[in-house]
Amino acid sequence: MNTRTRRVGYVSLALCAALLATACTPAANGAAGSGGGSENTIRFTFAPDPVWDYITDEGILAEMEEDSGMRVIASSTWDEFGVFAGGHADVVSTASYEIPIIEKETGRETLTIGKYNKDRSVIIARADNPAETLEDLKGEDISVFTAVSATLVWGAYAKQMHDVDFRAGGGDYNLVVADAQNQADLVERGEVAACVCLPEFAAPGLRSGELKVLYDGKASSDLYAEQVVEGHEGPMINVFLAGEEWANEYPEEVEFFLDVWQRGLEEWSANQEKIIETYPQHFAVEKPEDVAFVQQYIAEHDWFVDDIRFDDSWVEGESQIFDLLKSTGFMDEGQALPDFRTASK
Repeated sequence: MNTRTRRVGYVSLALCAALLATACTPAANGAAGSGGGSENTIRFTFAPDPVWDYITDEGILAEMEEDSGMRVIASSTWDEFGVFAGGHADVVSTASYEIPIIEKETGRETLTIGKYNKDRSVIIARADNPAETLEDLKGEDISVFTAVSATLVWGAYAKQMHDVDFRAGGGDYNLVVADAQNQADLVERGEVAACVCLPEFAAPGLRSGELKVLYDGKASSDLYAEQVVEGHEGPMINVFLAGEEWANEYPEEVEFFLDVWQRGLEEWSANQEKIIETYPQHFAVEKPEDVAFVQQYIAEHDWFVDDIRFDDSWVEGESQIFDLLKSTGFMDEGQALPDFRTASK
């Protein structure tokens, strides 16, 4: 399962510890410890991912590397940002709306070079709960998998759509931070009224009908396309973020990296059911019936994009997430905005 979002939300709380850990940990290899990139090499740090596993196991990555003379030195970790902050990775992933925080806390100038996953977070409640929106849950206990990240975006939606204050540490709700794997159980047992969840973690309950998705089954990205920028593909819970200096110095390496991931997205599109069945752990399921449910759910609510690259029109639409966060009080008005590298640059 693409669970990197579980860790992403804790960036602002845990980054200092991560920086200390990175500074004290020997580099895995010479390239990673150099503090800078090198020609024909991309140092890539990523949380476990099914598409990456597939193109690696199928020999696709090795073939592309051999044909191009390029090499991706990949490492899998939940602590992408500790590695990135220490200068030991050229490319990592993050939510587009968290980039300003990353830049502020790491001190690194960045460039967003590719898009990957739309924000698939949803609001889930028991099926017997009459609530249809967050407005109906005012005053209730709500589980969230992070105090920031997707929770900030849902807070912005709630303010804009219902004029309620949905935030951790105050507001009109009691937000309880819990591990993403446990959120659906908390809802089913009635310990919380609902959760801001990743849908795959609630697969058994959604499949059985014990749980339901509010807002007529819509995810965060669906609401963004309706309420913020009509038809926009986003906001992104995972973009590929590079160090600005590295990206400008090694444009051919950037293009190869994007070519690799474009091929990965094409393989996902062509072999979606096979990938889910082969790597069910990446989708938080084990039982065959739950695997089948996730296959059907993603077929109807695919959060992987079709094209890794983006143009100016997409950047304009994605950047409006910052206007939304600022206008609803979830981002400082003076916060600098990130830089995006379009396909034309």
